[in-house]
Amino acid sequence: MKILKLKNIRKEAIHSLYYDNREKLISSKFRLNLFYYGIPFILSFILVCLNQLLNENSITYFITGISIFAGLFFNLLIVVSDKMEKRKKLFYSSYEPTNRYAQDYKTFSERLIASISYAIILSIVVIGLMFFTQLNFVRLEKYFIKEYVEYLNKISDYFFNFWSYFIGFQFIILLLHILTDIYDMLIHDMNTNEYQNEE
Repeated sequence: MKILKLKNIRKEAIHSLYYDNREKLISSKFRLNLFYYGIPFILSFILVCLNQLLNENSITYFITGISIFAGLFFNLLIVVSDKMEKRKKLFYSSYEPTNRYAQDYKTFSERLIASISYAIILSIVVIGLMFFTQLNFVRLEKYFIKEYVEYLNKISDYFFNFWSYFIGFQFIILLLHILTDIYDMLIHDMNTNEYQNEE
């Protein structure tokens, strides 16, 4: 079931926000929820209340930026998978530090793949929501009272702009999380270079 796979991707990606590669809780779940859900909600609510709605020009810029990152994420998925494939032999090493390094890299790869996949899903959702912000129901005035149509337009604008901002901010937070994960693993790679040879 494709939907179940998407749910699993989201579950794994959210899990990686809470726990590090050693399965230790990074911070209290309240703080992490406030950071990942609370801050995007507050910022989105403020922007919508200030009537800072998306227009065609801003949507074009945002979609261009998101598309670039989505493309980079696809490439990164291939790179991580390729590196993991090259390290598979290290699992059978009799040298404990080498074996432990391989296990750490496997955990990191699984977390990173889930996070990147979820970021790609979020980017698709954001782009879709941004298109919906441009909906206009003016043609319905032929069939319904004008005031009702104007009210529908306003509700639609606020609803889709809020969710575009909210998911967009979550995408940015996830992007920063992915970058810090990559940084941590690269530093770990350099510090454990002597364990990366098959023994």
